[in-house]
Amino acid sequence: MAEGQLVITKCRSREYGAILLKSVDEDLAARLPELRLPRMGDEARAAFRAILAYEKPPANGSVVDVLQLAEARGYSAHPCDWIPDYDWKYAGRHPKLYQPWVDWLSEEGITKFHSGNGITPENCRRFSAGQRQDPICALIREGRHDDFKAIKAIAEAQPASIRAVLAGSIHAWGSFDGCYPWQVPLIEYFLEDQSDKVRDIARAKLRKMDEFVTEHDYARKLAGVITVTADTVRYTTPPEPYGSPFFREFSCVSFDAVAGALGLSPAELARRVDLDRLAKDLMMAAAGTGSVEVRSILAERLLDRGTGGENLSLALFQGVARPLWERGLQAMFRSPYVNSVQDYLGARTGTLDSAKMREWTAYETMALSVTNELQKRQLPVNKMYDPLRVLGKVVDKQAAQQVIDEALTLGMKPDNPRLTMLKFNIAL
Repeated sequence: MAEGQLVITKCRSREYGAILLKSVDEDLAARLPELRLPRMGDEARAAFRAILAYEKPPANGSVVDVLQLAEARGYSAHPCDWIPDYDWKYAGRHPKLYQPWVDWLSEEGITKFHSGNGITPENCRRFSAGQRQDPICALIREGRHDDFKAIKAIAEAQPASIRAVLAGSIHAWGSFDGCYPWQVPLIEYFLEDQSDKVRDIARAKLRKMDEFVTEHDYARKLAGVITVTADTVRYTTPPEPYGSPFFREFSCVSFDAVAGALGLSPAELARRVDLDRLAKDLMMAAAGTGSVEVRSILAERLLDRGTGGENLSLALFQGVARPLWERGLQAMFRSPYVNSVQDYLGARTGTLDSAKMREWTAYETMALSVTNELQKRQLPVNKMYDPLRVLGKVVDKQAAQQVIDEALTLGMKPDNPRLTMLKFNIAL
């Protein structure tokens, strides 16, 4: 094989048929830009390759949780073992840590520009029409916080045909038919464009919003269907149990705006909102608020009533006091969704000690899954949800070794591939 090449390893698995795993050779690995974190050492690399060989992941998305454990421990993958996918179907399914590799490979002409690349004024026209849509929409989402600086930079450097694409990309992306209030400043920017076509696109989008161009407009509409009493805030007429007739309205407001329209402070709304129905519809706005007080009030109320981890927004617990955060973790231990704990821990994944591990349902089912394999030749239905794998992504090194020791004591062989995630944990 010539130097400086991509490596595509083809294998087959019973679950997924032909699998393509992508990496690079040593020459190309040496030329790739350094990432924020150093590459794994040899022992961890071998353990990572063992995971890939055993799990035969169907897409990049299936190894993201493995990469998150490595990142939490302070390491990145070695590009000779794995690089982010660049096929149209799976492009962009990689942690942000690896974005410099993705962009460099395309800038150097080694891969085509694809939907996983970042888009800039310089590379904009190197994308095909279909492949640039996702990165443009990503920039619009990110631009909510910096006055759409990156999108405007592209617009100022590109012809009217591209500016029309940018203006046309402002919408709710399938959530509903229309635009969000926070996108209005960008629509207004394109209202001043030199091109009639671009201005027409912007005018049509603004016209479609009718009188609902700010979050306060939506909040006032919601206030009309909500009743405030001394001890509760609830729907005046409860809607049907499933679905929300006000999905668009709740998608377009902040928690503070709703509170203001009701004549309440955000904390008062959090303390009094009806948890059975209205709070569920307000949860997206509550989770997005910067107020730790509001999120803490809601999180505590939900936990006090016994709400399980599967029904809690993880964003509620960002920055809350440690005792409340611990209560949230306990709720995640009882969630039927096995990835809830890793998602909750976030950058703390790989730190769960053995004492807390033993409170988790994944630990409770681990021994049974080992004995089922030994006595009944019954393997977990899905490798991704094997309790040994789930524990391996989340616990600390000491706990990982304890799980391996317990599995071996039950009769599991040391070379059983089900132990690959636990061995990777220890090797990092």
